[in-house]
Amino acid sequence: MSRAFADPVATRRLHAARERRAGVVIADTSCRDIMTPVLAALAQRWAGTVSVRNVAHLAGDRPDAVVLVADCAAAASMATLRRIQSELPAAHLVVVARDNGSAIAARRALNAGADAFVRADDVERALAPALDAVMAGLVCAPRGARRLIAKPTFSHREKEVLELLVAGLTNRQIGARLYLAESTVKTHLASAFAKLGVRSRKDAVALLLDPDEGLATAALPPR
Repeated sequence: MSRAFADPVATRRLHAARERRAGVVIADTSCRDIMTPVLAALAQRWAGTVSVRNVAHLAGDRPDAVVLVADCAAAASMATLRRIQSELPAAHLVVVARDNGSAIAARRALNAGADAFVRADDVERALAPALDAVMAGLVCAPRGARRLIAKPTFSHREKEVLELLVAGLTNRQIGARLYLAESTVKTHLASAFAKLGVRSRKDAVALLLDPDEGLATAALPPR
C-alpha cells in the first residue's frame, strides 16, 4: 500500500491543549449564599479547573475565564468587576448575580464590560453553558435581557412620554401636556419600560439619567 494514503495522524505527535481554567471570585459577603450553587454547577458540568480566589491571587492562575459572584447594585461589586478587567484583560468575565425580575442587573454587568450575565436562580442550568459561550467568543445574556446586546429604539411619542416622566410628571399630567388619554400614556410607558428592561417609573428614570448607560440620546428627544 502506498504511504501516500497512510493516515497522516499516525505519524504526528499530538499535543493535548492546556486544560481550561476558571477563577471564581466573590465580590462581597452578601453574596456568599450564591457561591455553593455556583461551585456545584461548575463541578458537575464544566470541564476545566476551577479555583476560588480573590482578585489579588487570580493572575498567578492564568484563568481563561473569571466567574464573579456579585451584587450589581453594590459599588464594591462593580469596583471588583473593573479591577478584574484591569488586571486580567484577556480573561472572559461571567457575572452571577441576583435580579428582581428586571434586566437592570444584567444591563449593569454587560455595560460594565462583562461577557456574560447569569441570574443566580439560573446558575444550575445556565452557568456552564455561559462559560462555554464566552470561551467561544460570544456574549451571553438571559433571553429576557436580549435587548441589552443592542441599544433599544423608541418611537417619537415614547421619547416624548419618557422626557416628561423624567421631568417628574404623572401620567395624567403627561397626557394633558401631549393631548393624550391617560390610558394611551400608560401604553407608551409599558412599551418603553419593556425596551429598557425595567418595571417601575423609579428604575426607568434612574436608568435614563445614568451617564454610564448612555441611553438618554436614544430614549429622549434631542434638545
